[in-house]
Amino acid sequence: MKAATARRVGKIAIHSRRVDVDLAGDFAHAVTREGLTAWAKARSARLCPPYGAVLVALAVLFAASSTHAQPRRDPGEIHGLKLGLKAEEMSTDTFGDLACGSNGGPPRQAIDDWSEFRKCRPEPSGLYEVNVRFDDQQEYIGRAIDDPLYAQGRLGTRVAGHPVILSVLFDKDGVLRGIRMVSDPRGSIMERRMAHMLRLAIINRYDPEGWTCTDLPPAAGETPVGGGVFIKQRCEKRTAARDLFVEAHFLRKPGQSDINPTTGESTTGQFESWTRFELMDPNYKKP
Repeated sequence: MKAATARRVGKIAIHSRRVDVDLAGDFAHAVTREGLTAWAKARSARLCPPYGAVLVALAVLFAASSTHAQPRRDPGEIHGLKLGLKAEEMSTDTFGDLACGSNGGPPRQAIDDWSEFRKCRPEPSGLYEVNVRFDDQQEYIGRAIDDPLYAQGRLGTRVAGHPVILSVLFDKDGVLRGIRMVSDPRGSIMERRMAHMLRLAIINRYDPEGWTCTDLPPAAGETPVGGGVFIKQRCEKRTAARDLFVEAHFLRKPGQSDINPTTGESTTGQFESWTRFELMDPNYKKP
């Protein structure tokens, strides 16, 4: 059995139809709309001068004016959530149900507002976990009317295309001290299989430089997934503003196999694949 090894993560690029990472901003929104300027440039190629140049100039001026008139909302870490926010001042707009969290698991007692975080049982760290969903009302309407385009791509609580269980952690004074995100095991088989890839999106989002990753050895009975892939990795990065932690597994647990030993047929879904991410305030001290 090999000893655990530590290494730094290099630059990572992901090109997949299922995992699309927008590194320019909030990676909870993975698709960036094509800008007006790009449209104007493509259109100008079919116009005789000087009209093409004029159209481009007007488009650039319009885009600049719109940006000045409507400054971009601070995307925070995820969906506007960020360290230092105060529960009493946080809005529930664009969010669905709130509930007490269960350390990255299913929601517990429902609450009506962020300020009710004290109804939740504190963790040993002294922090109160509040489970939160993105507002997915449009998705449910789309399903009800059998129109997959109705929600315009806004499908539940997803980060970089992956379904996740998201929660925030408040201290006793209602200051947001942490964000926790765990890949949702309730996704489809393909989504579950790809869940370990979320760690790459996270590492890219917070700059691949400076991470220290440790490949953990297999526990008794753990084996690679078909093709010899075995991932059991823990990565950490500390900065003045954030303490970052991400762990991912992609392996077969004891008793899992790609072939049913009784029938000889291929199995489905017999693997463990998940990512767990925590972003914490380095200034928080356990009471």
